Amino acid sequence: MLLAGFVRRKPVPMVRCRTIDLEVPAEAEFVLEGYVDPDERRVEGPFGDHTGYYSLVDEYPVFHVTAVTHRRNPIYAATIVGRPPMEDCYLAKATERIFLPLLNAILPEVRDYWLPWEGVFHNITILSIAKEYPGHARRVMSALWGQGQMSFCKALVVVDHDVELTKPRQLLETILDSIDLESDVYLSEGVLDVLDHSAPDPLFGGKLGIDATRRLSGERERASLATSPVDPQSPREHVLAALRSVSPHLTDCCIPDLNCRHRPLLASLRKDGSVSGRALAKALLENPQLTPFSIVLLYDDGIDLSDGSLVLWKVFNNVDPKRDIIRVQGRMLIDATRKGPEDDHQRPWPDDIVMSPEIVERVRRRANELGIQDLLRK
Repeated sequence: MLLAGFVRRKPVPMVRCRTIDLEVPAEAEFVLEGYVDPDERRVEGPFGDHTGYYSLVDEYPVFHVTAVTHRRNPIYAATIVGRPPMEDCYLAKATERIFLPLLNAILPEVRDYWLPWEGVFHNITILSIAKEYPGHARRVMSALWGQGQMSFCKALVVVDHDVELTKPRQLLETILDSIDLESDVYLSEGVLDVLDHSAPDPLFGGKLGIDATRRLSGERERASLATSPVDPQSPREHVLAALRSVSPHLTDCCIPDLNCRHRPLLASLRKDGSVSGRALAKALLENPQLTPFSIVLLYDDGIDLSDGSLVLWKVFNNVDPKRDIIRVQGRMLIDATRKGPEDDHQRPWPDDIVMSPEIVERVRRRANELGIQDLLRK
């Protein structure tokens, strides 16, 4: 109610419930009254969730309804969730703007922050700060990982106050152009959102911090980049041949057109239970034909590697930083594939949310009526 009053800029009118000793907003569309027995659990799921995956089946508390009330002509608000961007993505944007002043009350050095849609709220946060002293970026990371629901955030990236967060491509190039993959990539561990499926254990797993701020006096200088420049005339087929020389399970590749020192290479890995990304890491990162790429990212076979939003979504959701990021001599492999026993991952792995062909066709037929015909063309 405090937050609601903050958003409204005035108190929220409250009324007594009918069957329980609580107050609820007087203008609520619907009110469900009831109780929860702390010792009672029932199995539920899987549900299509805002992560873009079907949530894992688990036991959860049971809510017993004692009354349902509503205002006259109530409106039942709902949103469609799934692989981003979907309707709920705009809640992330609202969250940024509403909570920035509250975040500044605790960390006044934070100038702005961004929750990329592909990070589904809790998997990555990018912050710009007014850096004042050595280690300042690390201190901000630690503070945020200890702050309320920000503690669920899996990856934090800190940039300088003058870096523009509203231009994603330019921001990505700035980060990849400035960081040292050894000293600026910080691996930790901590609590995770219940919907995170990538960690070996539920509710707890790896954390990733990236310090992309400028060095100050007293901070160790960044190491020079020990990779070869990418030859623009070198055909993609040569890179693919180098990948296949490492393993026949590597089936495709994509070289993003980014202007930065740390050039990423995206590769498809056909997994059949006999191979893992970790097992291929050393051979990939030491292959002389792949030295132009300081970051190799692995994806499941069949993923469209040219779809920027899709590959970011897979990285932010499918990676446990402590297990799936491997560094060798200043270069890095990131395994964004589905995990199984061959990866020492014993938990179930959820499926991507998919719309039935009937629903897809209905939406296409009604595109003009719904005003989304331009989105469908994209």
